[in-house]
Amino acid sequence: MREPRSSHQPAPSIWPVTLATGVGLAAVGVVTSPLLLAAGLLIGAFALVGWIRQAVDEAAP
Repeated sequence: MREPRSSHQPAPSIWPVTLATGVGLAAVGVVTSPLLLAAGLLIGAFALVGWIRQAVDEAAP
């Protein structure tokens, strides 16, 4: 009898939503205010670092 294959699913994460929020805020900031643009870019950068760090931690043996 065969053993079931193990599949790896990524852990649930808040980082994609955080990145989308930062990108959206930056897009609104392009049209309205440099302050919103800066806030969106900062949130987006923070989210990218967090998401990449989580992916690296999950990929480690």
